[in-house]
Amino acid sequence: MTVLDLNEWFFAFIHISFIYTFITLLHLVVPAHYVRGYVQDGPLYYRLNGLRVFLIVSLSFILCIGYFEFIDIQYLIELRLKHAICACLIGLIFTFVLVIPHKPKSSSFLLDIYLGRLKNPQWFGNHVDGKILLYLIGGIGLELNLILFYFEHAQENKSMTNISTYIILFSFFTTEYFYHEHVHLYTFDFIIEYVGFKLVWGCLVFYPFFYPIAIWCKINSTSLSFIRQLLSICVFFLGWILSRGANNQKHLFRTKPNEKFLNIFQPISVNGRLLCSGWWSLSRHINYLGDTLMAIGLSIAINGGIYPWLYPLYYIGLFIARERTDYDRCREKYGRDWDEYCQRVPYRIIPFLY
Repeated sequence: MTVLDLNEWFFAFIHISFIYTFITLLHLVVPAHYVRGYVQDGPLYYRLNGLRVFLIVSLSFILCIGYFEFIDIQYLIELRLKHAICACLIGLIFTFVLVIPHKPKSSSFLLDIYLGRLKNPQWFGNHVDGKILLYLIGGIGLELNLILFYFEHAQENKSMTNISTYIILFSFFTTEYFYHEHVHLYTFDFIIEYVGFKLVWGCLVFYPFFYPIAIWCKINSTSLSFIRQLLSICVFFLGWILSRGANNQKHLFRTKPNEKFLNIFQPISVNGRLLCSGWWSLSRHINYLGDTLMAIGLSIAINGGIYPWLYPLYYIGLFIARERTDYDRCREKYGRDWDEYCQRVPYRIIPFLY
């Protein structure tokens, strides 16, 4: 290994450490609002300022590389793989620091490392929720990679409808996630999962570096046909309507169980526990279908061969497995109510098909 290689590894580690630290500091100091979560054994109130931190970091990055040109774009591109590996190293170190000091949750040390021992870790004097911060870092890291991807191809001075469509749709995905940050306090990750390697590595590495998998592909900037661009946008927003609609409806049901969703859908449930009207009358996990369709819409926009399709394929594998796990958990938790719910909503993910 040459001195140049060592310098690149050093700066790659510094870059990733600085970004993660900068996001953490902003999360601590930027004004936030407090929201009650659904998790009973978590914090009484969650401190949320994700959208503000997201906009500060993203706009600062755009100004630094696009306007003031403080940072060499090509240099960052060359370090992309090293950034991902350094993020992986930081994720591994942080996992051990987070898991080892606490008492075992299972008889397997490796299982504890992977799944975690703490469900809702609170840091900085209970000022920061661990899951909120990890998802904040992951979402912002994803957006920074998208911004760099855009400027990488903008230098070519060629038509880049495919890149622009991909970036705009994906940036909409990240921005609206943080806009609805409070809604996600009622999702599977916050209610069920513990914080171990799976979640830490997922947020620090997988989320920012695998979700935008097109950044690793040799994509040619090109002009999409009108039909393909329209198909990409329509599939993406169909998925968004299903996913966002389902998550927002569930959030309303959890917080205001008697209120109509969008002033249209009357809440119908099994004993006030399992929602089965509106979006949730279509399938038991209609939000999974929505997330997958959004990923498909993004892949349609990028003509980079098979690799961009790994993102929706990952969702398909993840959601099929997660649905089975959730089925067993809900059957044990709700008993006869779950059996009745499955009769009313017979489809698992895809209406009329699966």
